[in-house]
Amino acid sequence: MFERLYFWTVAGVLACAPLGATPQQGYLAPVRLPSAPPDLSPDCGETRGMQERIQRPFFALRRAVRSKSSIKVLAIGSSSTAGVGASSQSSTFVSRLETSLEGAVRGREFDVVGRGRSGEVAESAADRMRNEVAETKPDLVVWQVGTNDALRHVSLDKFRRCLRTTLAWLAENSIDVVLLDPQYGDALTQDRYYEEMVAATVQVAHEAHVLLVDRFGAMRALQRERGDSFYLASDNLHMNDRGHRCVAEQLARVIVGGLLQADADASLAVAQH
Repeated sequence: MFERLYFWTVAGVLACAPLGATPQQGYLAPVRLPSAPPDLSPDCGETRGMQERIQRPFFALRRAVRSKSSIKVLAIGSSSTAGVGASSQSSTFVSRLETSLEGAVRGREFDVVGRGRSGEVAESAADRMRNEVAETKPDLVVWQVGTNDALRHVSLDKFRRCLRTTLAWLAENSIDVVLLDPQYGDALTQDRYYEEMVAATVQVAHEAHVLLVDRFGAMRALQRERGDSFYLASDNLHMNDRGHRCVAEQLARVIVGGLLQADADASLAVAQH
């Protein structure tokens, strides 16, 4: 179902301040990109087996990294994004993602704004997406979606329409997007509808040409080796600290990869002209 992701990478320092920068704009420190996306820790699986899929580079994120000192990421979704299951706010994937991105992209600050609501379905997140985007003005959106739709048996057609419409709106507004599909758990997949919702998420991501982080596939691979309790809390639904950390690592890897691919593509376009 998934293709292995190979990143186009480029190392080096991007432009410092834009030409004609005014005193009000201030000095824009140089940014240094890594030569490759960050690796996953041993706890979170082998990098080559994460089954990441990318359909396009992050050109909007690249423009932000080249022109701004602080990059905004909006994380929107349900209980995972709200941090349920983590032992502290600093242990949530939202907090860990911010730290990981700043560690990978030197010279830039990242502000990952978490807007999670426990129990929320895709339609509710879509309804507030415009207001959240207007308020945070993100350079990238991470949308964790599908778990509650699966648990509530939301119509697959309705779910697909919701995703398609919202992703189209984000594309029209030149905002890069990462979709994060549902988590895996043995108890969750006893209901066949759950995997159908995961497949619907994959389908829409493919159609819309957006990056999908396969949380379901990654957690299933880990579960077969180490069991649900390795990454899930005692309720066998929400992620524990390790689960949050692994999601943050996976997100950081694909986000940095999309940024590097955009930089490589832009450099190639300049060279060809």
